[in-house]
Amino acid sequence: MKQNDITIRLEQQADHSAVEHLVREAFWNVYRPGCSEHYVLHVLRDDPAFVPELDFVMEQDGALIGQNMFMRTVIEADDGRTIPVLTMGPIGITPERKRQGYGKKLLDCSLEQAAAMGFGAVLFEGNIDFYGKSGFAYAREFGIRYHDLPEGGGRLLLPL
Repeated sequence: MKQNDITIRLEQQADHSAVEHLVREAFWNVYRPGCSEHYVLHVLRDDPAFVPELDFVMEQDGALIGQNMFMRTVIEADDGRTIPVLTMGPIGITPERKRQGYGKKLLDCSLEQAAAMGFGAVLFEGNIDFYGKSGFAYAREFGIRYHDLPEGGGRLLLPL
């Protein structure tokens, strides 16, 4: 997708190092001293659940400014059903471009592609004040909880 001065495209192998650097900068000292999100991204690319068709980068004037990725996972329902869904992230925008709408553009484009591929929902942890603007709600509103969290615990869900 090309929109105004930005391009959103699939990540290529040649982008890996630059994307990991971008993610390290995006998350450095945000949630704790240092960060590990860039290493998580590095490892997830080799996971069988990784969805390369939903591994996006955002460019502006030829420079990488954002990225987002998805993994296949399942919801194990109390009635024994297994429901295929996606998990998302990390999603990162370079620090100098945060809070300017780039993250929402990347997120919304990524979600449109996931829906077009037939995925029905995305689960992840995040800030409802930001992600709620793209349609996310707490999973507990759908009777869903992360296996390590108590009833009513935290994850966000977006039905696509």
